[in-house]
Amino acid sequence: MQLTSAYGYRIHPVTGNYAFHSGVDLKARHDTVFSVLEGRVTFMGYDPITGVHIRVKSGDFELLYGHLSQVFVLAGDSVHAGMPLGITGATGRVTGEHLHFAVRYRQAAINPLKFLNSLSYNLNK
Repeated sequence: MQLTSAYGYRIHPVTGNYAFHSGVDLKARHDTVFSVLEGRVTFMGYDPITGVHIRVKSGDFELLYGHLSQVFVLAGDSVHAGMPLGITGATGRVTGEHLHFAVRYRQAAINPLKFLNSLSYNLNK
């Protein structure tokens, strides 16, 4: 997947406002979304901004997978790393199909790319 919008301040593509983007947007086209970590699905539903989305809690981390067109899990389900969660889409406030991926550590937003790099580094030790 290709990065289309980075973590941090940006001009929002829909509102035109300068605001903090607490995740990353990844170019996608009906792609399967896989769980990054094992954990429990704490939310599966819709909101006007992130559209159909899933939140997975894993220890002190909460991962959000947003703008999905289909989901394969329900709130309360246990998931493992690599498990399919859903299919990318264009639900919510978007200009086109993509995956919004966000990570919170102890309730604070962190850069998802740094998180993934750290996770990859620790797995390859």
